[in-house]
Amino acid sequence: MARGEGGRTDGADHQAAQWFARMQGPDRAAALLAFERWRAADPAHRAAYAEAERQWQTTAGLAGTAMGRARRLPERRLPLWQLPVARAGFALAMVLALLAGLWLHRVPVGQPLPALVAAEDLQASRIGEIRAFKLADGTTVTLDTDSAIDVRFSGEARVVRLTRGRARFDVIHDASRPFLVEAAGRTVTARGTLFDIGFEPGGVRVTLLRGAVDVRGLTPAGGVAAVTRLAPGECFTDVPAHPRVAKASIGAQQWVSGMLDFDAVPLGDVLQQTNRYSAKKVRLGDPALASLRVTGAFRPVPVEQLAASLASAFSLRVERTTQGDFVLKR
Repeated sequence: MARGEGGRTDGADHQAAQWFARMQGPDRAAALLAFERWRAADPAHRAAYAEAERQWQTTAGLAGTAMGRARRLPERRLPLWQLPVARAGFALAMVLALLAGLWLHRVPVGQPLPALVAAEDLQASRIGEIRAFKLADGTTVTLDTDSAIDVRFSGEARVVRLTRGRARFDVIHDASRPFLVEAAGRTVTARGTLFDIGFEPGGVRVTLLRGAVDVRGLTPAGGVAAVTRLAPGECFTDVPAHPRVAKASIGAQQWVSGMLDFDAVPLGDVLQQTNRYSAKKVRLGDPALASLRVTGAFRPVPVEQLAASLASAFSLRVERTTQGDFVLKR
């Protein structure tokens, strides 16, 4: 079996093209977990997928395709690839274009990268949506529901600012250009690593899944900011005036598949997180219920099922408001 750059095989290239087409289609969310398993199973898979997406961007660019044009239509218009008749043909066209691009067009090594590869609508996710895409350097970003980033790449550094929500970064190593993520006064420096960063009450939470990261705070007047280095499996949490490092929970990385994990977390904090996933909210009829502790993994949507599960767990009842929200009461 022929091997290409980075140890890729012809079979891996073909599979990568198929996965890339599927990740742009209507069933992306359902296939995301299987895709992550495939990509993590072999370094050749990761290299082939990165090459497939880079070639797609450089050969045609999403802006000139039906998908790219549809992304700029008003939200009420149905994108072309979601039309039932067009789905199969569109996916096949993407696979063929990717397979052709793998050998028709190569970008010379060392060619300057554009300042920004992702279109504006790829830098934010809507309520209830989990969205994955790549930056100009090949770094993969996965945005949690209602999240947004601002990207500023230069020849000296790659800087991303998390403006709301939570994001996962699978960073491509580049010794000459450090990768920095800024959020709530904290700066995370990563070099070829996989980590999550998201807003928490009072600050941010950084969870390291692979590699190493340095978490730096605001520089005090006339001083040097403290730096915390994390090891895989650790998380850094901003607690007002008392930042701390702890072991990350086993289910900390499940959110990319739409599953949230809690270990003795107050019900009030659980609802603060789960309510981000739906326009309809689960509320408490009695403030004292906020202190109840929740342990377990579950999906935040559909919201009516979440409300029913919480009510069952704590022997509560559910009432529906005229606005469509769900209220938990004793």
